[in-house]
Formats: sequence, structure tokens, C-alpha cells
Amino acid sequence: MTAATDGRENSPVRENSRSGANARQHRWLVLSVAWSTIAFCFYPPPASAEKVVVSYPSRSLTSFLIPEIARQRGFFLAEGIEANLIYVRGAIDIKALVTGDVDYAMASGSAISAFVAGIPVRLVLGQVSRAEHMLMAQTKYRQVKDLKGQTIGSLNPGGLVDALLRQILLKNGLDPDRDVILINLGGTPERYAALKSGTVAATVLGAPHNFRAERDGFRKIAVAADYVHVPTSGLTVRSDRIVKQPQQIKKMIRGILRAMKFVRENRGDTIATIVRELGMDPESAGKGYEQIVSLMSEDGHVQPDGVQFLIDLARQAQKINKPLTAAQMIDHSLLEEVLAGK
Repeated sequence: MTAATDGRENSPVRENSRSGANARQHRWLVLSVAWSTIAFCFYPPPASAEKVVVSYPSRSLTSFLIPEIARQRGFFLAEGIEANLIYVRGAIDIKALVTGDVDYAMASGSAISAFVAGIPVRLVLGQVSRAEHMLMAQTKYRQVKDLKGQTIGSLNPGGLVDALLRQILLKNGLDPDRDVILINLGGTPERYAALKSGTVAATVLGAPHNFRAERDGFRKIAVAADYVHVPTSGLTVRSDRIVKQPQQIKKMIRGILRAMKFVRENRGDTIATIVRELGMDPESAGKGYEQIVSLMSEDGHVQPDGVQFLIDLARQAQKINKPLTAAQMIDHSLLEEVLAGK
């Protein structure tokens, strides 16, 4: 943060501290770029590599970091997969999956909502089993119940952000449809901008914007993981691909599992990637690293309770009376084969 943004005078001590932080960040970036180059040399794209398109709904710790590490470190290439990662906004990503414009989607909330609507998609791997989101508010609000009558920034009804927000409000005695005003503001950057401008009293933010909001003086009044355990990112495929292309899906699963293992065992290199790819400062990147490691799935399994929670919310939002279960949405068959060494 500069003096222009935090309103403080520059000082030699502050400048020296900033220079030291910049130097450390530079060293991390140099090492990370070098590592990526080495990985590429170890795993050059095989002539027969299968090219796939993988969508992610936001450039975040939960949906983007792990597949990007799998790509950069050569874990996908080692499996004979040349993955192209592209940003596709939530909900639209599942439409692209169904039409074949993308082969895989790093999604959970939008995938579950689509499943409830009758779209044949399945979660075959879990990356992050709990939400990293936080409810950030203007400083005058000290607890959730203080938001009664206020405008709160949300996302599409039935989606993950909206589901988390509603659960936080309900467990603090507020009716989301009567006691507050929920408005759809779009993605995390848009919600953060609305909080900064004072358009909303509070909003749900994920990393890195939750850390930026704290640094900018906004108040953290709730942590989503304290209220409900839901998957926030996983590998989603069309159900027919499980039968038609099981070997390719297993290659994707192996690449992602290797990336998850790398994240757990290589703190410094992972933080360097967070700094470079997500634009976070080293301090926030360190916090983000600790957070993502604590929230990651242990072995790629998707927790059915969290999926069922999101299914039930989506059924309510879509007015679907037909009973649907998490077991119908989750397909661990290929993951189990990978874990068994097949």
C-alpha cells in the first residue's frame, strides 16, 4: 500500500521496509519463473499430448491456483495432457461444458445448480472442501445482526456465494428475504468495489479480496467455514465423458492430485505462484497459502454433506420438488481407481 492510498507520510523506515518486501518478492518471482522453466524442460509437450480446455470461474486460490500449478509444473504434461486454462464466469462455465466448448470445469456451486436443473454433469474430484469466503462489512457494523435493514452484496441466487451468505444470516437470526436487502453484484472484484464505494454495508469476499478488505480497514464479521462445510472447487465433467473418456479423466485427476500434494509440501514456491499469478502482496499471499492448505480436500474426495446442502438450496431456489441426492451428483469411481494405482 502506498502513501497515496493509505494517507500516511513516507518515511525512511517505511521505504526501507517496502524495499525489503519488494526485494523478497522479486526473489520469489525469479525462483518461480526458473522452476517453471525447469518443469517445462523436464516435461516437454509430448507429440501425442491430448489437448483439453479447462475453465475456471475466478482467478482465485480455490478454483485457479491448483490447476495452474499442475499446468506450470508439468504435472498435466507428465500425464500426456496439454491443458489450456481459460476464465469463464460461473453458470456460463457449465453451459460451455455441456456444449463442448470446454472439456472440464473447475466448479462446484454452479455445477450443483446445473445438476438440479437437470443438466447431466458430475463432480469427479474435490479440490477445496470448505469455503474460504468471509463476510466483510463497513467498520460501523460489529456483528452480523447489526446488518438488519441494510443492503448486502451477493451473487446469483442459488449459487455458492449466495448460499453461504444466506446461511450466515440465518444462523445469526436474520431472514435473508425480509431482514436485509440482497443485491446481485457480480464477481468478487465487483463486490469488493461496491464495499469500498459504500454502496453496500457488507458483502461476501474470497481471497485475495478478503485480505485486501481487512488491510483497507473493513471489518471481518463472519467466516463461512464456521457455518457450513461446502465444496468450493472441484473437477466437473459431463456425465457421458465418464464412460467415453475415463482414461483422460484419470490423467486430469492424477495431475490435480500431484498439484495438491505440491502445494502442501512447497510453501515458498506456492506463495511465489500466488504472488505472481494472483497479484497478491507477499504478506497476503502467505495468509492465503495457510488458508488454502487448511481448506483443501485430503485426497480428492468430495464431502457429500456439503453437496447435499447446496443441492437442497438450489432445489428451493429453482422450485424443484423432485428429490435429488449428493450420491447422484458425485462420481468417485475414477478417483478411486487412481488412488488404487490403476
